[in-house]
This record gives sequence, structure tokens and C-alpha cells, in this order.
Amino acid sequence: MRFRFLATALLTAVAVASCTPGTDNTTQGANEDVPLPGQQWALRDDRVTASEYRTAITRFLACIEDSGYRTSDPVISPIDGLSLLYDITPSGDPATYNERVQRCNLGHLSMIEPSYVESHHKVMDQPLRIAVGKCLERRGAHVSGTEQNATDFATAAHDEPAVVECVTETRQQLYPGLPDFAVVRI
Repeated sequence: MRFRFLATALLTAVAVASCTPGTDNTTQGANEDVPLPGQQWALRDDRVTASEYRTAITRFLACIEDSGYRTSDPVISPIDGLSLLYDITPSGDPATYNERVQRCNLGHLSMIEPSYVESHHKVMDQPLRIAVGKCLERRGAHVSGTEQNATDFATAAHDEPAVVECVTETRQQLYPGLPDFAVVRI
């Protein structure tokens, strides 16, 4: 069985910036807030660029491959136009797989990805925006047609779960070749 993975989610999920570790790119320790050591290079100036994010993804995927698992090439998510999606093909013991993915994630990506994505304007791919709007209208929600991202749809529809469902369903219909798991950030 193939499992697919986006570094910050094992299932399609609603990710809220306040749910990321530390609100200032740090982990809370006993005495102080400390950036994760493998990610300090991108977080030290409190700003993550597209180049730094891509480098972090490259390092994360290399770590996964060095752990013995195959990965796909990353592609831009049509949901936000920022997140990079990819597949990881596990093998062997599930506990070992989970430990290695978590180690690579914490070492290279866990704080960089949300810092990058949450600090940039998200724009959903136009065919997906149109399909999500139609899906929400079929559910009785009012949308204006000017929504640019999942947050705009959630504001217009007043129904975050419906937005997540519509984004997930329509993304899978419109982009069946993309990795299955993606984060819907509202």
C-alpha cells in the first residue's frame, strides 16, 4: 500500500498558523525558545524566502531518500500556489518509517514550511477556485467569485469544514496526478 505525505500533514487537514510549533519559529524549551538546529539557517532573520523553502524541501526529501524511501519530485500545490507537494513511498516497519520521516521533518522542514507559506499571499489555481466556488454554492453557501484562496472562501461561506471538503474533493477531481495529501490552510 502506498502512503503519501506532505511534510506538515499525514491527512488532508486544516492548518492554522497558530497551531505551528512556536509562533516565532521556535520550540518551547524549559528555559528559552530555541529554533530547531537544522532549520536555523532559514529562520534566523524571521523571514523564509521561496529559495530557502525549496532548499529545505530538497534537504528533507534527500534525508527521506537517505533513509531508504523513494520520493517524487515536488510540485506546487494548486490549493495555495506556495506549498510543495510530493509522495513518499514507505517500506518495511511502519514505526521505523514514521520515526525516520519525523526525524527528517524536524531536522529540515517542520518550521520552515509553515513560516514560508503563512507569510506569503496564497492564491488558489483558477480552475480550482471556480470548482470550489461551485461546490460551495451547491451546498447553499454564498460566494462572490472574487475569492483568491481557502481563507477567502471560509470567510464568504462561514463554513470551514465545507470549504475543506470542497477543496479536497475538487482538487482530487481536477488534479488526479498530484500527491493525495495536501494541507488546506485557512
